[in-house]
Amino acid sequence: MVNALLFPGQGSQEVGMGKELYEQLPQAKAILDEACDVAEFDLKDLMFNGPLEKLTDTQYAQPAIYTCSAMYLEKAKLDGIDYGYVAGHSLGEYTALYAAGVFSFSDGLRLVLKRGQAMSAENGKGIMAAVLGLEESQLQGYLEGIPDVVMANLNTKTQIVISGAGSAVDKVAGRLADREDVKVKRLNVSAAFHSPQMKNAAEIMTKEIETVKLHEPAAYVVSNVTGRPTKELAEIKANLLTQITGQVRWYDSIIAMKDAGVEAFYEVGNGQVLRKMNKAITFRPKCMGI
Repeated sequence: MVNALLFPGQGSQEVGMGKELYEQLPQAKAILDEACDVAEFDLKDLMFNGPLEKLTDTQYAQPAIYTCSAMYLEKAKLDGIDYGYVAGHSLGEYTALYAAGVFSFSDGLRLVLKRGQAMSAENGKGIMAAVLGLEESQLQGYLEGIPDVVMANLNTKTQIVISGAGSAVDKVAGRLADREDVKVKRLNVSAAFHSPQMKNAAEIMTKEIETVKLHEPAAYVVSNVTGRPTKELAEIKANLLTQITGQVRWYDSIIAMKDAGVEAFYEVGNGQVLRKMNKAITFRPKCMGI
């Protein structure tokens, strides 16, 4: 059986995440203890006790989610789940690369800590909104002539997140206001992720990624920006460098794995965000939790 592991991104955090695993699974405990040694703050206390407002802050949410997903990966390994493909939604791509053996847990965590700090520095410079009910080609027409807004996340065929300057996102929402079959929901995020407004963060991460030793992957990696599987390390690195300002092509990623023969998807991490998305994309193969 060909399996794929899927790793969630921001939005999957909640107070208490990973606590049960930490208490019951020595391998998961070792992961979080290592993370606490690498981080410059008490990551375990934040994950277990909050407060939620701080845990949701990008600079803290990203290392918490990366670490929690790595803890769940230990459970997946103990459960005997072999995997030939990995993918992660936005931030989750870093845990996917760790799962594929591209870098060590601690090297990945150092990158995620820098990523969270760099992206947090852009707080207040833009917004994001989910558009429900239109496909990519249909939504494109509503963005025409409006600068500073892009389609950031193509989550399902008809769930697309737009990202950019607040006035630009609001203008798109205004154009869609008369469409009773379309819903626009502003997201509770602090910046315009996966848009050109993340240029400064991307430049910071480009330098950081160059400092980390990368290894040939043991599984196919499906990149956010291409939605295609690859084992070519140069391509994986180039896609990771593009990821902060590039699109999250999640729909394409799931379809590509399905077409490649993946028979089961496993969401590895806290929550059920990806399982819900996958249900809207395809009922076969199923997406299960760890």
